[in-house]
Amino acid sequence: MSIKLVVFLALSVALTACGGHDTAGENIIHDTTTAMVDTTPNTASDTIKFKFDFAVANIPSPATALTDLKSYGVDYDNSILNSPANLPKYTSEHLKALNLGIYNIDMAYAMVYQKGSEVLEYMKPVMKMSDILGLKSAVQLMVGKRTEANLNNLDSLYAILDEIFVKSDTYLRSNDRILTASTIFAGSWIETLYLNCRIAEKTQDANKRAQARQHLWEQRFHLSNLINVLNDFKEKPDCKNLIAELKPVQEQLQAISSADKLDDATFHAITEKMATLRQHITG
Repeated sequence: MSIKLVVFLALSVALTACGGHDTAGENIIHDTTTAMVDTTPNTASDTIKFKFDFAVANIPSPATALTDLKSYGVDYDNSILNSPANLPKYTSEHLKALNLGIYNIDMAYAMVYQKGSEVLEYMKPVMKMSDILGLKSAVQLMVGKRTEANLNNLDSLYAILDEIFVKSDTYLRSNDRILTASTIFAGSWIETLYLNCRIAEKTQDANKRAQARQHLWEQRFHLSNLINVLNDFKEKPDCKNLIAELKPVQEQLQAISSADKLDDATFHAITEKMATLRQHITG
């Protein structure tokens, strides 16, 4: 199955889940940009929203990062992903948001490796939790003819996927919504770094291992921005606990003066920290 068809099917499922319909057995892409209007009052703190926008704007696209991972020369391995079968375990809004971020990255990982059937399997929890968390109208406003016009441009489709969950000003209308978006963003960041570490440990290419270490070392900046956003919600127990689990990774990365100082033992230690954190989230 070609990557264009994979993405077409995945986004068709997204649109169908958001109000489209199936005609004569075909998924039809509709212009849904005006189908839904979010009337939630805009009460978001300008300071909190600025911190969120700054964090998101300054981190590399997760989809781009996953494309880079394919160059490591390691075969696709769905055993390192979070199974869609785990979805019923996530009952709190906090876990739903974190795992939405994780599932979004796992779906993109399957896209990069052109695993069409698995892309569709991951689309199901992504769309279900998006709806539960109130992202349905934001998705509808972001997609529509914009998707239809970019079906032959994989980079544009990845950009749409990135923006649906963390860059929609139509969604970020209150501090509670910014918290939800920040938690989704945290899940995406955690999963991207986790996959980078796990896959890099399997590559035999010295240059790719060095590339992975450079990527990991650069995350100290992005992690500091993420924690800065989450700190505005640290009075919430779930958020406070997440910060506490991210802090040791931040401190270990900040203690490394340059990427070439990140040896195998330290890389593995951080990988294990990320694996433990991720296990707490995914169960």
